[in-house]
Amino acid sequence: MRANHHLFEILVVCTMSILMTLVMIAAFPSTYGHTFSQNENSLFLTRVAQAHSQLNLIENLVLNGTSTTTATNNNSNNNNAKSVQAHVMQTIALLNEKDPVNNFTWSQEIAEKNQLVAKDLARELNDLKISLSQDTPTTAINNKPSLSNNSSVIQDKIDKLGGLLDEAISARVNKDAVNNSTNQALVLANIGNEIFYSYGQALGFPYPKLANMVATMKLNVNSNNNSNNNKIPAMANKVNIANESQYQNAKAYVKQAQEIVSKYLKSPASNNKNAAPDIQLQLNKVISQLKMTIDNKGSFSTVMHLIHIQLHPRLIANYKIT
Repeated sequence: MRANHHLFEILVVCTMSILMTLVMIAAFPSTYGHTFSQNENSLFLTRVAQAHSQLNLIENLVLNGTSTTTATNNNSNNNNAKSVQAHVMQTIALLNEKDPVNNFTWSQEIAEKNQLVAKDLARELNDLKISLSQDTPTTAINNKPSLSNNSSVIQDKIDKLGGLLDEAISARVNKDAVNNSTNQALVLANIGNEIFYSYGQALGFPYPKLANMVATMKLNVNSNNNSNNNKIPAMANKVNIANESQYQNAKAYVKQAQEIVSKYLKSPASNNKNAAPDIQLQLNKVISQLKMTIDNKGSFSTVMHLIHIQLHPRLIANYKIT
């Protein structure tokens, strides 16, 4: 009887562990791809980087009339209007997402360090949402939303929000941690996962299917030393974009990845004797290939290969992330 009791306890513990893992995956899908050991700083910096990308997308769509569709003017503007609202909501959702360690939202954690910045972020995002819902038209001339009466106001709001996000970083993360190459390598790894999921969903893959692709992949963390893994799969015919705002996300996150490499990953960790001397060049090459593939609406298998077989293993090998 006692043995059966112990067996029952073991089964309960295992079941609870599995359930907790599933809850974490559901709550924080974007942290899974290659699954990295996160610290709060790297995950927070990732979310702020994503928020900056969302603001840049809003700026391009609303003020510059940028579109990635080849549809008619009216359809394109309808897509732009929907995408603008989607990006505003994603920015709000990023700050309202919970830190998986402390179970507080990132906005709450910013408020712990600087309540004024947190309040200003919430207010300005809400004001931007209201302004855009009132002013973003569904039709326009020459494929450009007409915001002539309010464009300077929108631009000021976006600029202010960008400044507030930078203040939030200064308030919550010390400068050494921001400039730490391992932290930034983790941020880049996370952004790689965001590109993977965004492009996959842009093509119409549901999230569970994408997660299953990652779970079943045979990832070789030593791919830097395997020449076969460095060969890029041939680009297939252009794919069809099913979700425009997710396609825009993928392109914006590639740009964010390039900025991270340029600003923070110029050299690997100083205590890593096995690091490649040209790692920045290698990372830039992979991300450039990733950009070309996504810009040209190339095959998803190529994107998956570049992120999980080339980008992530290089970060693991050279920056000692786990």
